[in-house]
Amino acid sequence: MQTLTFVVLFFAVLAIAQANFIFTGQPGCKTDEEMKVVNYRHFKNKTAYWKCVAKGKPGIFQRCPNTHGYLDDVKACVPWNQWYWTPIVSVPPSSPSYPFELNDEPEVNP
Repeated sequence: MQTLTFVVLFFAVLAIAQANFIFTGQPGCKTDEEMKVVNYRHFKNKTAYWKCVAKGKPGIFQRCPNTHGYLDDVKACVPWNQWYWTPIVSVPPSSPSYPFELNDEPEVNP
């Protein structure tokens, strides 16, 4: 029984540790600089971005329309024929503090 408890705890700790290392570019929206920029690219999804709406609250997940991709150079969704790949050159000045309240459903910007 102790072995089973140890195995379960081990995998729980491993899952939590891995979750903390998956950074998607979500800003913490803690600084005035972040509030001026407003939109930040999602590091893993080219059709999504993060939007700072309130200082001190983590950025909210936003998705571009189906026919658009998020272009970091213009900080907006653009049609696919105008989209081009850009390297990640900077990260948000702050990241969210964990744990924080997650919305049941992400807010989507049509």
